[in-house]
Amino acid sequence: MRTPSFFAFGSAHGGVGRTLAVWGVGRVLAAQGLRVLLVDLDLESPGLTRLVEAQGEGIVEAGADAVWLTIAEGLRVLPAGRLDAAYWDRLDAWTASEQAAAWGELRRSIAAVDDVDMVLVDVGAGSSRATERALRALAERVVLFTALNRQHVAGTAELVRRCEAAGLATRVVGSLLPLGEDELTAAREAAAREAGIELSLAFGQHPRVSLDERASERGPVLAGHVELARLVLREAGFEVGTILRAMAAAIAEGAWSRVLSLVRVAKVVEPEGASLTSTLGWLREHATPDAASDPVFAALVQALPADSPVHASFATALHRAGNALARGFYEQFLKEVPDHADMLGNFAALLSDVCGEHDLAEDYYQRALAADDEDADHRGNFANFLALVRGDRARADACYRETIARAPEDAHHLGNYANFRISAFADSAGAEALYRRALAVEPDDANLLGNFARLLLAEGRAEDGRALLGRALAGSEAGSALRCELCFYALAHAPELCPDAMTQLLAMLEDGVRSPGWDLRANVARARSDGHPRPELLEALAAVIADEAPLAALDVFQLG
Repeated sequence: MRTPSFFAFGSAHGGVGRTLAVWGVGRVLAAQGLRVLLVDLDLESPGLTRLVEAQGEGIVEAGADAVWLTIAEGLRVLPAGRLDAAYWDRLDAWTASEQAAAWGELRRSIAAVDDVDMVLVDVGAGSSRATERALRALAERVVLFTALNRQHVAGTAELVRRCEAAGLATRVVGSLLPLGEDELTAAREAAAREAGIELSLAFGQHPRVSLDERASERGPVLAGHVELARLVLREAGFEVGTILRAMAAAIAEGAWSRVLSLVRVAKVVEPEGASLTSTLGWLREHATPDAASDPVFAALVQALPADSPVHASFATALHRAGNALARGFYEQFLKEVPDHADMLGNFAALLSDVCGEHDLAEDYYQRALAADDEDADHRGNFANFLALVRGDRARADACYRETIARAPEDAHHLGNYANFRISAFADSAGAEALYRRALAVEPDDANLLGNFARLLLAEGRAEDGRALLGRALAGSEAGSALRCELCFYALAHAPELCPDAMTQLLAMLEDGVRSPGWDLRANVARARSDGHPRPELLEALAAVIADEAPLAALDVFQLG
């Protein structure tokens, strides 16, 4: 459990925006995901209670047992009391000694809970002994607000000395300084320094703030509250190194909402986000769609310095994981480098495979080829797109031929073209020649071996097909789509090569492994003609593997 940090907001005199700052800083911190409690201890002039329009009993009625009121997500308030006509009578009846005892109990009761990160206490204006006792009891750190006229500077200097004598870390904020009086402001700041006051921050004011507290939601006062929130976080120990360590712990626990909260806090502490670049490695490892929620990932990325290498890195990592968030990073990169052939082609693949925007994908494939007409990989991907998505056999065949002409020794493209020649034209001879060319380049490629085995086994060339199937099984990855296909071939044509093929196959199908569109009908027909004892089961399995039938289609079969 992290003990909450207690900050007292005080001032020697009123009218300096102290209460408005408690409210404004509390909202800024809560918006960053911190759990904030505001305490109105200005019992003589309970401005915070009025500002948040708190209703019901508070400190004056219930002391440390007063109920906290929720006023926004992550933001609660402990009001001074119920501001009816009898409030002042109740306050007068509460003796100074009773109040002093209540402050310590209040501090202990707040510290005992596990859902508060920051406590901001409005102790009111004045430098009385009662105020000093409240500061000592409730605060670890004090933020004093002052104007720069002589009256305020003298009172604030005295209050600073007394806070520091009490061992309280103290910061002074020059608050609500009129805009436009630069020369006079500089002179009064110099006079404050001579009096022993060093300003940590100085707020500018718009005159509207004296008429409407909502002016704190914009302009220089809001900017001042954001800056003060940053100071408060740093004073409380929320420096970037600490935040990154807490983020690592939250990541390890899978506490993604906490990760998001810490990222927001880090951005307040270090707006430029330079230290957060250490999260790049983590992002590459955890970019899967279900590893972290999209808002967490987006917040992390937003916190990082952005340039084209960063955009390319995220686009690639997310694309590899099948996460559609990659789109935004491709678009950002291509704004900066519009003719990058590889990224154009990769973006086309994302648009088609992940986003389902096929017309736009074709446009980007064309742009990739225009940027680099000799790039065989993107031409081959475009050929696959034309074959599998567009169903345009003529254009796909021409594109495959151009691909092979540019990369005659590329086993991957040769294998894809062989698969296409079978599915589109039933060209077994042409496909066999392509498979042999591919295997001459990559003789141990399990995918090529398995696909060629499919062809040979379907044609009844059992001996050669079994030899290739055995090699493919030995080199395939457990649980993969290829392994699923190979177990089917073994079940249909060569059960001795994989005695537990049915067990493996069913386990993979139950895990959702599929080979969408993979045509196994020729293998089913060959197994039937060869006298396989369960051709109907093979036919049903083939449909499920190709994702053309649900797994429930197998329920009618005895599979034990």
